[in-house]
Amino acid sequence: MTAPPGALSIVLAGEAVALLAERALWWPREKTLFVADVHLGKAASFRALGQPVPSGTTRDNLDRLSHLIDALAAQRLVVLGDWLHAATARQAQVMDAVRAWRARHAQLDCLLVRGNHDSHAGDPPPALRFDIVDEPFRLGPFAACHHPQTVGHALVLAGHLHPAVQLRGRAHDRAHLPCFCEAPGLMILPAFGAFTGSTRELPAATVRCYAVGGGQVVALPWWGGGR
Repeated sequence: MTAPPGALSIVLAGEAVALLAERALWWPREKTLFVADVHLGKAASFRALGQPVPSGTTRDNLDRLSHLIDALAAQRLVVLGDWLHAATARQAQVMDAVRAWRARHAQLDCLLVRGNHDSHAGDPPPALRFDIVDEPFRLGPFAACHHPQTVGHALVLAGHLHPAVQLRGRAHDRAHLPCFCEAPGLMILPAFGAFTGSTRELPAATVRCYAVGGGQVVALPWWGGGR
């Protein structure tokens, strides 16, 4: 498999996949793109509470998603939870942008695995034509989930944690990078959304992290001290 620029090709559950520098996972055999924790409308929700946060993050998230869909000729998008951030994200400027994005990708099959934020934000409107399921949802050898968990006879693809690692350089230099987090039977994706937090409290069973930075994904040995 030829991975996109900056991607890292690995094998999960016997399937060739690519970990993308855009913080997504690509399953080429099924032409399926996985993303987690998009949190559309998060900035708008904060502004509705009077918080001075940047605007334009929803459009940026959708533009980055469109770029991946077009570049990979993806036929299916699987969102591993937290598509919208909150009910307050259902503002005209957010939903108009989402509807325009969906019209641009009218032939794309879209699947949302409900996450904790989706339970508060509500399901996407029917006009967006998402198939909406609860976790775990089986797709071949994978179980699509939002929360990291164990599913028998499947490798779980999940989100929720917004994982990140801290790399130490010379002197006191440190870099805080989003990462893919691998544990037995589990791969946790970094948050796709641009305006999201992150955590370095990764599962104790973590065996390897794949750091995202500088337009590429790099496999790191898990030494237990990069949190």
